[in-house]
Amino acid sequence: MPKIKYKFKKDKNIKEILDKPLDKNKVKFFSLFILIPMILTIIDQFTKILVNKYMIIGDEINVIPGFFNINYVINKGAALGIFENMTFFLVIVSLLMIIFIYFLAYNDFKSDHTIIPEMIIVGGAIGNLIDRIFLAGNVRDFLEVPFFAVMNFADWFVSIGIALLLIKYIYYYNRIEKNEKKNE
Repeated sequence: MPKIKYKFKKDKNIKEILDKPLDKNKVKFFSLFILIPMILTIIDQFTKILVNKYMIIGDEINVIPGFFNINYVINKGAALGIFENMTFFLVIVSLLMIIFIYFLAYNDFKSDHTIIPEMIIVGGAIGNLIDRIFLAGNVRDFLEVPFFAVMNFADWFVSIGIALLLIKYIYYYNRIEKNEKKNE
């Protein structure tokens, strides 16, 4: 078996490494790719813990009658109850979606496009993924818009992120078309 030789740079010491200024792109990358999803996941999980602590399943609080309620329910499926009791499938799809969105966002980040919509989606996806994994496939929902559905913050983050993503790509493609017409 061939020997592997490692080369170490001996000219750098700890002080030089620590004195080196932070790369702004690395700070931006960390704050966008890690902090946004983490903060949104914490908000989602914290609100679910509060509802779980102070309410029992089926409890309902009318906040704005006919428009907004807090209604604690358990969802065993995905959005609007689809794929009910298909936990393994939903966990795998969620993981693949998170990886795919990170890949898309990384490419957009390298092209200097905003990636906030993608990170909002990831934050929501992680929030519901945590519930699915640790609550035997169940997701805690409690934000009810009576004429629509009962959701949680993670669902809202995914919905808002998708809406912002659509706006981003519409704007992006309109800008490309304008540049192409300008260059003709």
